[in-house]
Amino acid sequence: MSGPATAAFSFAPFGAIALAAMALREAHQMGREYQDALEEINKRYLEISNARYATQQARIEERKVLRTRAMQAESQLERFRGLLAGVESNSGVRFEQRLPETIEQPLERLADGWYRHINAVQVEVERIQAFIRQHNVAAHFAEVQQSEDEVVAVEEALHIYMMHRAMNAQLDLAQSDAVKQMVARILSRLDLDHGEPVPVDLDHLAQAIVLAPDLARAENLSMELRLQVQRQCDARAAQRTGVEDAQRLLAVMADQVPHGVQQILEDVAAGDRAMDVQVRELAQKTLETIEAQRKQLQEEAAAQVLEQSLRDLGYAVEGVENTFFIEGGVAHFQRHGWGEYFVRMRVGVEDKTLNFNVVRAKGAQESAERRRVDAMAEDRWCSEFPKLLETLAARGITLDVKRLLGAGELPVQVVEASTLPAAVTTDERSATGKLQELKR
Repeated sequence: MSGPATAAFSFAPFGAIALAAMALREAHQMGREYQDALEEINKRYLEISNARYATQQARIEERKVLRTRAMQAESQLERFRGLLAGVESNSGVRFEQRLPETIEQPLERLADGWYRHINAVQVEVERIQAFIRQHNVAAHFAEVQQSEDEVVAVEEALHIYMMHRAMNAQLDLAQSDAVKQMVARILSRLDLDHGEPVPVDLDHLAQAIVLAPDLARAENLSMELRLQVQRQCDARAAQRTGVEDAQRLLAVMADQVPHGVQQILEDVAAGDRAMDVQVRELAQKTLETIEAQRKQLQEEAAAQVLEQSLRDLGYAVEGVENTFFIEGGVAHFQRHGWGEYFVRMRVGVEDKTLNFNVVRAKGAQESAERRRVDAMAEDRWCSEFPKLLETLAARGITLDVKRLLGAGELPVQVVEASTLPAAVTTDERSATGKLQELKR
């Protein structure tokens, strides 16, 4: 080992170094072992983090489920309303609608608002279904038959299309079946989540194909449907990427995400909003702010870990402020019995290094005996340096030694007494060589 040493420093991730600092404070204040305090704090932190994540995911999942249910109900209402004109024309009876033609989704996207919205739409759908059954369309209103492999949303849509077809028959049975199968094949390529209905614009186009007056018209419209289905698949792929990005950002920001940004990212994760340029820019700026705050907190925590670790190793230490790794500076530490000798620790903020070297104050006469005592002081420090490296590494501060000089390779640095702690300058002025413990 050596006297003067230079080591590049790096810190554990923000959470780890912050928890280490908390554990050291708790261990010191409560007279506990550091490792026991760290394990308990880690356990508490993990429980809180898991609970927060579970709550957030449950909130997002509930919104996704409610959104899908609302889309299902709205899609059913749209389709059955489309049947009403033909039913009313055939029966001569008008249906009294209780909901406006355009139904707004709840502005406040809370569960209660969604449930009221879904219930109102479902009640209207049931009223329309009852009206259709009552007015001689029951023969075409059979339950949808599906196998486990069939897509529910597509089969439901086709069922309604064929009810329209029954009231506007222009193709024979074989032609109608061929058109139905063609629409089914195209719609089966849709990228739909479980229970998600066919999008309204594609629903209208598919219905127009089924109701086409001839096969040529149906074929022409089917080309547009294929194109729109491909566009929907591409858009869905982009949406899923946005959902993944939103989930990642929420996880990275954790409990530091501002409430407004959290709501926006949860909107994206739930599928209620696109991850557009504005959202990405907002998220990136927020993340940069959070990372800057974490960096400062990490460096403050590292300073606390460094100081308490030195104390735990039996050193008296002075000068390690919370801003030690932020603004730079110099600190001194020594062990009881070192007398006039200190280890000076200087931080280099720009190159992220810590420099250690043994120092003493000017004043004592230089002699061979003095040089021998200097060498003993360096040897003593050199023997303890590895333990410091090991202790800091275990607590989240890694020191990668870049420069290491052997004891005696350079003279012990002699510094102005005013740059050392006051207790030592007093002792140095007495020139007795008496060892005095540095007051904390």
